[in-house]
Amino acid sequence: MAAVNSDALLSGLSAAQTEAVTTLAAPLAVIAAAGSGKTTVLTRRIAYRVREGTALPQHVLALTFTRDAAAEMKRRLRRLDMREPIEAGTFHSVALRLLRDRALARNEAPPHVANDRLRLVRECVTQLSLRVDAYQAMTDLDWARARMIEPNRYEAACRAERRRSGMPASRMVDFAEAYEQLKRRRGVLDFDDLLLHTLTALRTDSGFADGVRWRYRHLFVDEAQDLNPLQHALLEAVRDRRADLCLVGDPRQAIYGWNGADHTTLSEVEHRYPGITVVPLTANHRCSPQVVRAAAAALTAAGQRDDSQSSLADGPGVRVEEHLDELAEAEAIARQVRTLLHQRSGRQLAVLARTNDQISVVQRVFTEHGIDTERSAGRAPIELAVADACRCMNRDQLAKWVDAAFDEGDPIRQRVAEEADRFLTSQEPGTFRAWLDVRNPFDDDDGSSPTDAVALLTFHAAKGREWWGVFVVGANEGLVPHSSASSDEQLAEEARLFYVALTRAEHQLVVSHSTSRGQRSAVPSRWLPAVAATIGDERPVPPPASPSWGRAPADPLGPLKQWRAAIARVSGQPDKAVCNDRVLQSLLDSPPADTKDLARRLGITETAAARLRPLPSGT
Repeated sequence: MAAVNSDALLSGLSAAQTEAVTTLAAPLAVIAAAGSGKTTVLTRRIAYRVREGTALPQHVLALTFTRDAAAEMKRRLRRLDMREPIEAGTFHSVALRLLRDRALARNEAPPHVANDRLRLVRECVTQLSLRVDAYQAMTDLDWARARMIEPNRYEAACRAERRRSGMPASRMVDFAEAYEQLKRRRGVLDFDDLLLHTLTALRTDSGFADGVRWRYRHLFVDEAQDLNPLQHALLEAVRDRRADLCLVGDPRQAIYGWNGADHTTLSEVEHRYPGITVVPLTANHRCSPQVVRAAAAALTAAGQRDDSQSSLADGPGVRVEEHLDELAEAEAIARQVRTLLHQRSGRQLAVLARTNDQISVVQRVFTEHGIDTERSAGRAPIELAVADACRCMNRDQLAKWVDAAFDEGDPIRQRVAEEADRFLTSQEPGTFRAWLDVRNPFDDDDGSSPTDAVALLTFHAAKGREWWGVFVVGANEGLVPHSSASSDEQLAEEARLFYVALTRAEHQLVVSHSTSRGQRSAVPSRWLPAVAATIGDERPVPPPASPSWGRAPADPLGPLKQWRAAIARVSGQPDKAVCNDRVLQSLLDSPPADTKDLARRLGITETAAARLRPLPSGT
C-alpha cells in the first residue's frame, strides 16, 4: 500500500488531469496532447488506484515501448511512495519474462534471444543473392511481422499501402523462410518471436493463459498510439475482454507507421472499444502559446486537427528563417546558439532535423565553432553503456569490454560492467541483453545526463524530449515531408512528425529552410506558410483599464516579485536576472509541480532550485 494520501496524489493537477487520475470508468482512454502531463497522469492514476484499493500492485501491468520510458515510470512511482513494486516494462521484456516462466514450469530450455539479428539477416541476404542492404531487409521483415502479414501476402500488402519495399517484394517468401531456418539451426529467437510465441501460447495453452490473466488484472498502456497490430493482439489476449484497461497517448504524435504501428488504435479508439470513456487533456503545460499555435497550424494545414491550448504566459514569437543553402543555415544557427550559450546551458538547446545526413552537416559546423554537441542526447547515459556492452558478439568479447570499462574509470560504464561480470560468472545461457530484460538492474538510475552539450537529433529521436530552445532545420519539400512519403497516410504521418519536432520547444522556436540543398534548388515545406502565418498573431494584449474610483487594485504578482527580490539580494544580481515578469505570471497561473518543474521554468539546475526560499503561499 502506498504511503502518500489521495489528496497529495492529486496536488497540482488541473481539473482534466484530476478526472483522468480518479475516474472509475473502465475501459479508459486518456488522449493527452503534447506537454499535457501524460506520464504524470499515468503514474498518479496507478498510485491513486493502489491507494484507493481499486488496484492491487502485484496485479498491475504497465506496458510501454522503450526501456527508458519503463524506467522513468518506475522512478516516478517510487517518488510517489509506492511501497510495492509493479510490473512495468516493454512489450518485449514482459513477453520474455512470461516465456521464461513458462519454460521453467514445463522443464524446458528458456528462450535464447539472438545477440545480433543484423548478422543473421546479412547471412540470409548473401545466401539468396538479394541486392538489398541487410538493414533494409530487416526493416521490411519487421514491418510485415508487426502488421501480422504473412510472407505470401507481403507483395500485395505493399501495393495496397503504397509501401516502397527495400527488397524485391516477390522475394519475401524466400527470405522469410531462409531467416526462420537459420534461427532454428542456431536455436535463437528474435524480439518479434517473443511476442509471437507469447501470443500463440496465450491462444493455445489455457493453463498458461489463465495464469497470465490472473497475474495481470489491471492493464495500463503508455504511448498507445504506437501500438502495432501484433502488440495490440498480444494486449487483447492478456486482457481477454476484461474492462480494466487504461490507454494513454496522443494520435497527433503517431509517427511510427513506417515501422508497423497503427495509429487508429487510439485515433479510432471509440470504434475499437465500444463504450470506452475518453478523457481529453488539451492543456499544454510545457510550450508557450506561440509554439502551440505554430505546431497546430502545421497540423491543420495537413488536414488534421489539434485542439490543444497552452496554459503558460506568452513567450517570444516563433521565427521562420530562410538561408542560401544547408551550410549557411548551419552557420546561422551556430552563431545564434553561441549567443544563447551566454544565457542558457547547452542541455537546454536542441537542433532537430528530419534525417541524420542533415545532422552531420550541423555537427561539423558546430564543431568548427567550438560548440559541444551530443547526437545521442535522447538516451540515458546508462542505456548507451548497455548498448555498447550488448554489441559484443560473444562472451569473450564481453569479458574484454568489462575489463576495459573498469580501466576507463567512468562510474556509469563501471556499473554496467559489474552487471555484465555477474552475467558472465553466472554461466546462465542466453545473452547479456536477455539477462538485463529479466532483472532490470538499472531501474533506479535517474536517467540524467552529465553532459552540457547541445542535442542534435532527428525528429524521431527527439520524441519524448523537451528543450527551452529548439532549432528545426531543413523545413523544405523533400524533407518535410520526406520524399519517400507517397500515400496520403504517409504524408499525414510526416505532418505529425513535423508537429512532434515543433512541440519539443518550451519557449523559443526557430524554423529554417534554404533556397538550395545539395546544390539543387529547394522550396519551403508546404506546411511552412501556415507556421509563418501564426507570427502575425503576436498582438500584445493591453492591460485592463484601472478603475476610475478608489485605490488601484493590488498587483497580483506582488508576493512573487518580493520573492524574486529576496533571491536577487542574496545572489547579488538584478531582480530581472532571476526571472522576468512573464515567468512570474506563469508561476502564478500554473504553480510548479515540484522542484524539478521550478528549475526548468527558471532555467537553473534542480540543485539550485532546491536551495531557493519557498514560493509565497497561494502560488
